[in-house]
Amino acid sequence: MKPSTIFRRIDPIPAELLASPLAASIPSAELRSIERRGTTVSLAAGREITREAEIGRECVIVVTGSFAVERDGVEVAVIKPGAVVGEIALLTNQPRNATVTAREDSLVYAFNRAEFFSLLDACPKLATMIYSEAVQRSLAG
Repeated sequence: MKPSTIFRRIDPIPAELLASPLAASIPSAELRSIERRGTTVSLAAGREITREAEIGRECVIVVTGSFAVERDGVEVAVIKPGAVVGEIALLTNQPRNATVTAREDSLVYAFNRAEFFSLLDACPKLATMIYSEAVQRSLAG
């Protein structure tokens, strides 16, 4: 009797995400967890994903594209694939500290508050990276 083989489909992680600093910082198992747990959202150029001073209910991990970060109407940074956006509002229960807008058509993995904290529990290296970067950005203002 020939043993049966069980196949499991593994969706490829997008090349832009694999080439990002995020992929260099966490194991591939955690990248796959991000992909499985996140909701894939396509965003058109010009679409805001956060607005300064508003309550944050979700965060995203950038898969493709780039985003402008503005504070008080002044661009202060550009976000590229692998970046986490909106996590500070979720971690601190404070209003958003910046407006973030897609500079080009982009793709993100979106997480509501419960999904985000579940992701942090499941991905210790990612959690360490997110906490560290959030503290650095909060201190930088």
